[in-house]
Amino acid sequence: MKTDSCITSEIGAIVDLSQGEVQLLEALERDPRSFDEGEALWEAGVPAQEFYTLTRGWACSMCFLSDGERQVLELYLPGQIMGLREIGLARTQSVLVALTEIEACPFPRHCLTAVFQQSARLAQLLFLFQARQQSMITERIVSIGRRPATERLAHFILEVKSRLATPDLVFDFPLRQNLIGDVLGLSSVHVSRTLSHLKEDGLMCISSGRVEIKDLDGLIEFCDFNRAYLEPTHAWPDDAASSGRQKKAS
Repeated sequence: MKTDSCITSEIGAIVDLSQGEVQLLEALERDPRSFDEGEALWEAGVPAQEFYTLTRGWACSMCFLSDGERQVLELYLPGQIMGLREIGLARTQSVLVALTEIEACPFPRHCLTAVFQQSARLAQLLFLFQARQQSMITERIVSIGRRPATERLAHFILEVKSRLATPDLVFDFPLRQNLIGDVLGLSSVHVSRTLSHLKEDGLMCISSGRVEIKDLDGLIEFCDFNRAYLEPTHAWPDDAASSGRQKKAS
């Protein structure tokens, strides 16, 4: 079903949604609000009662240490529910920050409860997308723990390209070097040196807020990128529904 809803488009790329399912998801995007670059949508330690659907721009969650150092946990792109990881907690454990000017729709926890109660399939699909988010965090741990800096950065760029679902080799990338470092556990100086190496090797470069991949196959081979961890299964929700129908029939 064609829709202007970002979250519906994101989930609808995996399965065909019914009109009722579309309406349930669109209810999560009824109150769009604008936030400036650098503005915090919430701080760490506040009650985890409200979540956001991102409809435009880029955002991230991050944790701050007592010495002022920070680590980016999740990078959010349009169509994602922000903060879903913290739905089971009494208080937020991270800061949610707009990386660009964004539009996001806040909704209280009980709106998700309504989705879960009225559509088991949507509950499964949202679980799948959260599992993919966890898969990305797991891959980031592997990168920070074991990949050299150049491979780590190349892998991250290919992950973002895959998530944007763009065939283009030149695309917007609004992350500054210090934030890239906070994603990958590198200093700004190290990020700068790493980008220079990748450019000198003819693989990619970042300039004026845009990535240019000069050798896609070479970049994939260089960092051994396999996008399987970004691909949620297409089968599980429909398998579950089919199983339920078979049980009722028997």
